[in-house]
Order: sequence, then structure tokens, then C-alpha cells
Amino acid sequence: MKENLKGALWRLGIFVLVCALALFATMMVFAELRFQNVARYKAEFENVSLLKTGDFVRIAGVEVGKVQGISLKPDSIAVVEFTTDESVVLTTNTKAAIRYDNLIGDRYLELLDGGGSVERLAPGGVIPTSNTEPALDLDSLIGGFRPLYRALDPEQMNALTGQLIHAFQAQGATIGSFLDQAAAFTNTIADRDQLIGQVIVNLNTVLGSLSDESDRLDQMVGNLSELAAGLQARKDELSDGLARVSTHTGAMASLFAEMRPPLPKVVHETDRLSGNVLADYDYVDYTLETLPDAYQALNRHGIFGDFFSFYLCDIILKINGKGGNPVYVKVAGQDTGRCTPK
Repeated sequence: MKENLKGALWRLGIFVLVCALALFATMMVFAELRFQNVARYKAEFENVSLLKTGDFVRIAGVEVGKVQGISLKPDSIAVVEFTTDESVVLTTNTKAAIRYDNLIGDRYLELLDGGGSVERLAPGGVIPTSNTEPALDLDSLIGGFRPLYRALDPEQMNALTGQLIHAFQAQGATIGSFLDQAAAFTNTIADRDQLIGQVIVNLNTVLGSLSDESDRLDQMVGNLSELAAGLQARKDELSDGLARVSTHTGAMASLFAEMRPPLPKVVHETDRLSGNVLADYDYVDYTLETLPDAYQALNRHGIFGDFFSFYLCDIILKINGKGGNPVYVKVAGQDTGRCTPK
């Protein structure tokens, strides 16, 4: 009898222990208890947007802590106190944002890498409002459309809907063709994703270059503004100048109109003259070469007064020979006195 009672007590104790462990595990799951070491931080927000104590703290979707408390400063800045695992390293540029956890309005606190400085934020540090972002208030957003909803006339909306339905009736083939073409267009765009990506990269490079030359662009815009102001100040002079240019252009047009009839003859005679010069190139070249000496000699003859003394030294007759080649025949000449060759 005693042995049966003792066995029952052992079985009862084991059952109670298992139930206690199960209850403790259930409480841990639902209470989301954590036993690892944590670090406490604070973040300042202009609006906590229904964030409450016990909400999760996440980094890249991974839960790393919880919100421990929310308080309000005298300047209406909300201070959120939260904890993270000791393995999580926050920097002075870490950003905090309040995000929607689900569609029923629950929130969570997300920590983001702000880049820049890698100086570690010591436990107990504060993330300022310049690095925090409140959640989007959907109630205020939807409430902003309330005046538009009030302005809508239900009868007009029903009439518009009926007209749209009537317009789309019996247009199934057309709509299907349009959807097919839209699908083909989107497929073509998808096939050109590398090309579009390269265009975006090139545009990014161009914008980066323009950003690097922002000072010069500002200076150019300033110079253009000064130029426009100068032109505006002298608009009367410019208008008068353009009127004069128009007058002179008309006069030059009349002059060219008068010059046009004799111009072909001038061109023809110029062509004939150039042909003659090329045909007797040696003689023309010799004449041009000896002309300066001849002018100097002629100048010496004119230094005695307003007359010239000429001496006949040679008489040469030029005649056309065979094939049109010139032939020079010396008729008379002397090689003494003033005509002695030098």
C-alpha cells in the first residue's frame, strides 16, 4: 500500500513539474522574454506615431531588442528608450525609423545604417531627431482626401461608371489587342534591361560630372543672367542696330543685283587672262623678276626734273612662230656707251 502511494506521488510530482515547465515556456513565448545581456539606448522623435512599450526593435527585419519606455520632453520631443543585444553595434550616424508592422496599425522601431562616421555609439547614447523618422500617419493621409470625397456626387459617379461600362461593352477584342501590345511592349523593355541600365549609369555619370562642376555652372548661369540684363538695358540700341543692318542688307542686295549681269563676263575675261599668263609663264615670271630693277633705273632717270631721258639700245620684234610660240627678232641694237651691259 505504501509503495503504491509512493509511486503515485512520484508520478504526480513529475506531472506537476512538466506542467510547470510547459507553462513557463508558454509564458516565455507569449511574453517574449529575453535572458541575454542587452544595451540601452534612446532615440528622439518629433512624433512616435502610436509606438508603444514592448514593440520590437529590428535591423534588416531581424529582431534585436524591444522598446522599453516612451517619455515626453518639455519641448514636445518624444524620447523612446529601447534595448538591443550587446552584439549589435550602433554608430553615431545610426538612424531610427518607426515602421508599420501590419495593417491594423502596429509599429516597430527599425535601426538603419546612416553611413559616414563609424564611431561607436556608447550604451546610453541618444539618437537625435536629425537621424530619426516617424511613421507615416495613414489616418491623416486618408483624412486629407475627405474634402474630395465630400465633393463627389454619387449620381455623377454612377453616370460616369455607366458610360465607361457602355464604352467597354463589345470592345473585348480591341481591349485584348491593346493588352497584348502592352505585354509585348513591357517584354521588349524587359529584354532591354541591360541597355536601360547602361543608360541610367551613363546619366548618373553625367549628373555626377555636372555636380562636380556645380561652381562653374553657377558662374555660367550668373554670367548669362548678367548678359541678359545687359541686353535688356541696351535693347533700344540693339533694335536700332538691327534696323540699320536690315537697311544695309537691302542696299547690298540691290548692289549684288546690279553686279550680277556683268559678273559672268568678268569671270570669263579673268579665265582668259589667266590662260594667257599660264601660256607665257616664263616671260611673265622674267618681267616680274626684273620689274623692280627697271623701276629703280626709271627712278634714277627722273631725279633731274619732271622729264625722262630715254636712250634706244635695242629694237626687238616679237612675232608668233610655229604652234603659237613667240619668236624674238633683234632688229637693231648697240652695246656701247650708255647701252653697255653691266
